[in-house]
Formats: sequence, structure tokens, C-alpha cells
Amino acid sequence: MMPIPEVKPTMNRNRGPIASVGNGPWMLVEIGENDGDTLLCQLLESSGKLTLAYFVRSMVGLDRTAAQELFSDYLSDRSLRPAQIRFIEMVIDQLTSRGVMETGALYEAPFTDLHSAGPDELFSGRDSVINGIFDRLNDVKSVVIANAR
Repeated sequence: MMPIPEVKPTMNRNRGPIASVGNGPWMLVEIGENDGDTLLCQLLESSGKLTLAYFVRSMVGLDRTAAQELFSDYLSDRSLRPAQIRFIEMVIDQLTSRGVMETGALYEAPFTDLHSAGPDELFSGRDSVINGIFDRLNDVKSVVIANAR
């Protein structure tokens, strides 16, 4: 039986220290190849992620340039107030960090720090903007889920 390789701390670009196993395949041999599906299912279930692609995307984030492109029309909209632009920048930050984002998170901190009533009041009178933000977040989620099939 091969010894399990030493676990070395490394840095994840978004979340800080993570564990890195020197020779990953040996770890799977130690676990048992028949248990891989079970472990993956348990990992997805415990993390609350829908698919492996969704889980991976949530770990590595979305490219900042891609996230900015997704919302570029709002970032360049001079009719939006500074707090509204900041809100969109915060959405981009979340996508860059987490890769996917549930729309319900828009009603929680740090978003409610900009307006305690959430995006509906922050973007009052600008339904097309808030609906567009929701649609784009749902589109990102749908693409991640669809790519897993």
C-alpha cells in the first residue's frame, strides 16, 4: 500500500489557504475507486451545489473581464446613480469571487448596506435594470448547469 502524500498548504486565489495533495491519484486509490461517486455525491450534497460544474465554478470564480462584459451596459449608463453603479460592481465582485450567485443574495449584506430595502428600492423606477441584473445572474447559473450535462 502506498502512503498518502503529504498535504501541503497552498493559496486559492479567492479564498486563501487550501490543502493540496502532492499526488492526487494516490488519494483516490487509498479511498477506493468504487467510492469516488459516493464521495462526489456527498460533497455536492453537503456544499448545496447542483452539479460538479456548479461546485467548481463556485470555487474558482468567474473571470473579472467576463463579469464586467456581462454588465458593461449598466457600468457605462450615465443615468445610474453612484450607489446603483456600486451595486453592480458588487455583483461583479461576487461573480469574480464565487462564479455563480443566487438572486436572493441581492437582498442580503453586503448589498443591503447600499439600501436596506434591497435592489427593488435602490433601483426604484428602473425596473429594466433590476430585471436585467436578475436575468443575467440566472443566465450565468443556467449556463453553468447546462455545461455540466
